[in-house]
Amino acid sequence: MRFRSLLVFVLLVSFTVTGCSRISILYRTADLFIEQYADDYLSLDGNQLASWNPALADALSRHRREELPHLAAFFDGFLRAAREGLGTANTTCLMDAFEALYRRHFRLASGLAAPLLVSLRPRQIRALERKFAEDARDAANKSRSPLAHRLRKRAERWSESVAWWIGPLSAEQRRIIREVTAAMPDTTVDWAAYRGDRQAGLIRLLDDRAGESRIRRYLTDWLAYHRELTPPLRKARQEVRRQLVRLFTRLDASFSRTQRTHFEDRLANLRDDFMQIQKAPRMAPLRCARPGR
Repeated sequence: MRFRSLLVFVLLVSFTVTGCSRISILYRTADLFIEQYADDYLSLDGNQLASWNPALADALSRHRREELPHLAAFFDGFLRAAREGLGTANTTCLMDAFEALYRRHFRLASGLAAPLLVSLRPRQIRALERKFAEDARDAANKSRSPLAHRLRKRAERWSESVAWWIGPLSAEQRRIIREVTAAMPDTTVDWAAYRGDRQAGLIRLLDDRAGESRIRRYLTDWLAYHRELTPPLRKARQEVRRQLVRLFTRLDASFSRTQRTHFEDRLANLRDDFMQIQKAPRMAPLRCARPGR
């Protein structure tokens, strides 16, 4: 759903940009971006935005103080693992660390979204419900495309992402990505059903005028912890994780010297950037701080 992009904007910035100047600019203007995104998606009025601004300022301040050290530590651990080799143990450890980072950001984001959502008026709730329905129709249209088409698009997305990290891919690396991503379960329909159920539950809470703490718990359970997942989806998530470990280890063995240097430079730059934009630079303890093969 689109408003999820609002909730995790800062986390997405962490993984899609590089270079201290670009991160600094985006990070220091995050309040303006998030405010505009929230206004566009929820059609807020000036009073609602003004009331929400203190919560937004507090969330960004907490992110700088509490989350930047975790981001710096994650990229530092990733860099050391890349230098040692992305074997199964190293990759599994990194995935554990990333999932912890993901949960931390969505807990923070859920707390940021809750006061804004409880301020919505009935007409705004109906507008949000319509946007959820539009999202569901878009997802349904995509799910009707042939499986082969979806698998090809999935492989293309992964290839683009990997190329950003390591540079141009070889034909063999593209083959590895196609093979491993094709082995990931196709959960398009099941995830759409789960998302629709959670969205409907949120609308019911808003209609019932649930309080901020209840909305925050609901968003946290949904977005940070994926509670209420069906058994097939839980099983699929574990299989996707297993295939990701396989993808990392196979690609690591295929890196050229140039690609490995490019990859390590990316990781080092991100680590350094997230240290430099802290007021008192530090790295938080990282689970599996010294992963081994």
